[in-house]
Amino acid sequence: MEKSKKTVTLQSVIFALIYGATYLPAVWLLKHHVFAQPVSIIIAIVPVITFSIFIFKYIKAIAVMDEVKQRIQFEAVVIGFSLTAMLMMVLFLLSLCGISSPGWFGYSYLLCYCWLFYFIGWLISIRKYGL
Repeated sequence: MEKSKKTVTLQSVIFALIYGATYLPAVWLLKHHVFAQPVSIIIAIVPVITFSIFIFKYIKAIAVMDEVKQRIQFEAVVIGFSLTAMLMMVLFLLSLCGISSPGWFGYSYLLCYCWLFYFIGWLISIRKYGL
């Protein structure tokens, strides 16, 4: 059983890296090169597919964790989601006031903030449970 836990966790990490390896080049290609619309759509969909596989593997990895590690992951996701929702709300309200900075808070950066907020939640949960 221990070997399968490590395998599932390793698969989750590998697919996270594959997702990053497809997302970053897709953003670069779509930002710096002009392709025909069908090609652009295919380039844009590839990271979505790899992210979907990563999420599937991540959920499977959580399912084989012990209760404390599951709780840590759950709290990290909840904190990350809550902070992301708060950021989006603040950005929306500021844009209604005419105050916004797409250079720092554009769509492309929201994903980075989501990951940052997840890791903040993860660190909070790790400290809370003393791991």
